[in-house]
Amino acid sequence: MNSHLSTFWLSMLLACLLAPWTMAEVYKTVDKDGRVIYSDSPKTDNAERIKLRELNTVPSPDAIPQYQTNQAPAVVEDEGYEIHIISPRHEVTIPVGQRDLAIAINLNRELQADHLLVYFMDGELIEETRMTNILIKDVMRGTHVISVEAIDADGQSLGTSEPVTVNLIRPIIKKPASPTPKPSK
Repeated sequence: MNSHLSTFWLSMLLACLLAPWTMAEVYKTVDKDGRVIYSDSPKTDNAERIKLRELNTVPSPDAIPQYQTNQAPAVVEDEGYEIHIISPRHEVTIPVGQRDLAIAINLNRELQADHLLVYFMDGELIEETRMTNILIKDVMRGTHVISVEAIDADGQSLGTSEPVTVNLIRPIIKKPASPTPKPSK
C-alpha cells in the first residue's frame, strides 16, 4: 500500500513538472484493483482528463559573487579601533612557575595594511607588530600595567585598550647567611 502511495505522488510530481513544457494532456484512470494511473493518453473509456493548473514560478535572483577581484578592499580610515585585551585578565595574579607572560587582544575590525599595534608595559614600549598576540619572556616580579595602542604609518593613535593590571609572583632566593666566626677562647 505504501509503494502505491509513493507511486501516486511520484506520478503527480512528474505530471506537474512536465506539464508546462510538454503541453500534453494528462488523464487519470482507475484500474480494476483501484490503483490510480496518470498518463498522457486515455487508457480506458472512463479516463478522466485532468486540467493542470499553471505552475507558480519565481525567477531566481542574480548570483552574488563571493568576492570581487576587480575592486580594491574598502578602506575605513576614519574609524578608530576598539582594542580589548583578552589575556591576561585584569587584576590576575601570575603564579610562581610561569616565567613568560602572553598578551592577546581582540580588535573590532581587521588591521589595515599600514597600521601597527604597539604593546606597552608600565608605559614602556615592548613591541610594535601587526600580531594580535605576543609573548614577553622572563617578566620581573611585581605589579605591571599593560596597554595596547593601534597607530597609523605617521604614528597617530587610532585607538587604545583599557589598561590591564597584572601581578607576578616570583620567589625570592635568599642566600644562606654565612656562618659567623666564633671567638676563640
